Amino acid sequence: MDGIVVGVNGSAEADEALDWALTEAASRGVGLTVVQAAPERDAADLEPVRAERLAGTREIVDRAAARHGVDVDVDVVCLPGPAPEALLTAAHGAVMLVLGRRRRGRVGRRVLGSVSTTVAENADVPVTVVRRLDDGPTPELVDGAEPRVVVGVDTSVPSVAALRHGAEVAERIGAVLEPVFAWQITTLAPLPGSWGWAPPIDDYERFARDCLDAAVRDAGVSLPAERVRPQVLHGQAAKMLVEAATGADRLVVGTRGLGGFDRLVLGSTSRQVLDFAPCPVTVLRR
Repeated sequence: MDGIVVGVNGSAEADEALDWALTEAASRGVGLTVVQAAPERDAADLEPVRAERLAGTREIVDRAAARHGVDVDVDVVCLPGPAPEALLTAAHGAVMLVLGRRRRGRVGRRVLGSVSTTVAENADVPVTVVRRLDDGPTPELVDGAEPRVVVGVDTSVPSVAALRHGAEVAERIGAVLEPVFAWQITTLAPLPGSWGWAPPIDDYERFARDCLDAAVRDAGVSLPAERVRPQVLHGQAAKMLVEAATGADRLVVGTRGLGGFDRLVLGSTSRQVLDFAPCPVTVLRR
């Protein structure tokens, strides 16, 4: 695959992801592969189910394309499940994998996981998880408001890749790029050369700003200065990013790829924003 892959399953969440993926593919000028996972069963029993699902999915795609007025080369495939494995296989080599975000309570999401979080944690391509428009309170958008792309930035290599990706999106859609560096004293102390003493809070603020400016330079952001609006915020990273993304077109974050027990118990910034951000979230692993 060299275009965008989107997973569908007949749900309203998947339809929202399909709509988003169609417009994204049109904006990028690439094709779209629509993937539906078939139930696991014997090959002889699978073919009738596969044919039925392919026909139904094509109808959904045609209606969505007509609704948005886009002309995109679309391929519809039905692959044997389970869904995460089918999606990860189909997305190999794609420019992006798009999924809907299932509505689920916090305990169920943390303990049981979901297709979207499983795929985001294991994909080797950027994954965008699309939030349903009625999935919780949606801020009123102001007529004429500038499109915005918010990017979570820290000192990691994945966050620089996220910033580079966000800058490309902002340039393509004519949006403002908002790199956000969220910091707390526990995440920055001690300052270089501080010898263990606690400097004034303004010194931490300047240090955080320097880290953000360095990340913007490392990412090679070439947008006009008036379209790059860095923010340095004091607070827990995921909370600050979710708040900053209110009304944004998308939020982009990198993930350091923590695994196993640490991810399950401690969580990560990328997983938390996938759960709670009020806009589509793109996660990059590199």
